[in-house]
Amino acid sequence: MFFIILRRELKIAFRKGSEIVNPLWFFLIVITLFPLGVGPEPQLLARIAPGIIWVAALLASLLSLERLFP
Repeated sequence: MFFIILRRELKIAFRKGSEIVNPLWFFLIVITLFPLGVGPEPQLLARIAPGIIWVAALLASLLSLERLFP
């Protein structure tokens, strides 16, 4: 049952390409620009990278939430 619903939702999402592309672009932009704002220190970037990746992923997922509640 889960895979049937998952397949249906993915099919609907792929019909509207912008619903997938916009969050991905946002994620890539945040991940790319954040080190420029923090600075060039590799130790600091290595220490905060996992948290920044999670925050960027969560914020990117918020862009697609409006489709869940029509």
